[in-house]
Amino acid sequence: MKLPVIPVASGIIIKDNKILIGLRSKKDHGGGLWEFPGGKIELEESELSAVIRELKEELGINVSVQQKVMQYIHRFKNTLYDISFFEINSFEGEIKMNVHDDIRWVDLGSLKDYIFISGDLLFIDKLIDDPYILYSFKK
Repeated sequence: MKLPVIPVASGIIIKDNKILIGLRSKKDHGGGLWEFPGGKIELEESELSAVIRELKEELGINVSVQQKVMQYIHRFKNTLYDISFFEINSFEGEIKMNVHDDIRWVDLGSLKDYIFISGDLLFIDKLIDDPYILYSFKK
């Protein structure tokens, strides 16, 4: 059986050495779990365009992408998610909760205190193991 592959782009938004995380709405799939904001890449849309669009839709901000940090395939049930993570350390606008039930700025060391969607767990492990994959933590 060939599983469908859904491409996803997530933003790792950093400000003052803290990372923005969002609590998925209870009415959404995975509701009540934390995530890095982002979403599905639309047909014929680039990963970069997708993360910029998704962060505008979800948070109401215009972002500047620093770098693509990581990409991997994550299997959840009978679907494969091709997830790309982008570092964002500059944005314009005031952050709004357009789709999340809560948003928080958290320290890198406290990420493990939150229950995340399964697709973000490998990235969190890598980030905790090597925070210098993000330019923002190399200062």
